[in-house]
Amino acid sequence: MGKNLQEVFNTDEHLVTYKSRANGLDLTDYKSTLNVIDMFKPDIIIHAAAHVGSMKYVSEFAGDVAFDNTQMYLNLYKAVANTNPNIVIINPISNCSYPGIIDVQHEENWWDGVIHKSVESYGNPKKMGFILSECYKKQYGVKTVNLIVPNAYGPNDYIDEERTHAMNGIIMRMIKAVRRGDEDFLVWGTGSPIREWVYMPDMARLIKEIINTENFDLPNPINIGQEEGISIIDSVNTVKHMMGCDINITHDTTKQDGAPIKVLGKKQFSMCFPDFKFTSYENGITNTINYYKKVLWKEKRFL
Repeated sequence: MGKNLQEVFNTDEHLVTYKSRANGLDLTDYKSTLNVIDMFKPDIIIHAAAHVGSMKYVSEFAGDVAFDNTQMYLNLYKAVANTNPNIVIINPISNCSYPGIIDVQHEENWWDGVIHKSVESYGNPKKMGFILSECYKKQYGVKTVNLIVPNAYGPNDYIDEERTHAMNGIIMRMIKAVRRGDEDFLVWGTGSPIREWVYMPDMARLIKEIINTENFDLPNPINIGQEEGISIIDSVNTVKHMMGCDINITHDTTKQDGAPIKVLGKKQFSMCFPDFKFTSYENGITNTINYYKKVLWKEKRFL
């Protein structure tokens, strides 16, 4: 999300600074967080940082993922409260924070069960971020815009298949498989789970719109949803079709599937953003394929 935000704000009138571990901000360290916020004195913070990866990754490194994401929220809110509680925080929350038993995920059902075990290490800290936003609003008046985001895909993500989001991982693996001349492409799990996807440049555009219009009094939280889902196997076949390749699709059913259905309800979003247009799934997939072909070639990661 961070790099896509850089692109949409590139020609904007706002003074925007991008901070990460690469240039001096460690959100897991309170002093680092406090010093950067105190030095820059922002009016708005977009919390795009996360310790995230594939479903396999967040299970294998569950403790680290849970600790780091929780710590980042604790440090962020404490530092904002101690420097300037008038800062507005834009807080994207993964839809894996919904209970695993809900199919179409409406905001009023967000607390109606436990998070699916396959993503509990990531989803629970994201829910804790919401709890902290409410507590710091109550005590300090800190305002947060909590946006629940579907499964992400698009350019500027990791090029490590274990760290990237699911759709980007599928795209990268298929590009490499075609490049190697493989006859088969392996899908992890049955391919039956249904997911809703959001193209990350769209998410960046929406955040820019919220900031430019100062639309900070949205429902809390609000789904960024289209209420449209597609199965993993259909997504794989779409990638195959958009790449124009003739590779065989096989399955490794020893890998876990995750929640059967994750689709975000769109009622509140449609009322708050009636004119917002999402990029079509086919165009988003094509753009992402072209991005990863270019990046993987540059990084010599085809093999």
